[in-house]
Amino acid sequence: MNADLVAAAIGGALRADSVIFLTDVDGIYRKWPDKSSIIDEISVEDLKSIENSFTDGMIPKVKAAINAIDSGAFSVRITNGTKLDAVLDALDNRGGTVVVA
Repeated sequence: MNADLVAAAIGGALRADSVIFLTDVDGIYRKWPDKSSIIDEISVEDLKSIENSFTDGMIPKVKAAINAIDSGAFSVRITNGTKLDAVLDALDNRGGTVVVA
């Protein structure tokens, strides 16, 4: 159990409009480390279909995002927690990668 899975469970149980996960990159990338491959928005079903392509620290974020939506949250935003502007954007439903039900 990690903090992302706990947040996913709480967000799902509350049927949250959005759960925000912070990481050290700007979002989910199709072809890491190609920063031009960032995914702005993806459905949970499409994310599940590429789930096995992720490595390292993104694996728990992706699993937690899927768990949050499967548990009842309406969306998950994954963004860079090391950048204040990115965090503020996420609070305003902008930036990063948004995973939708």
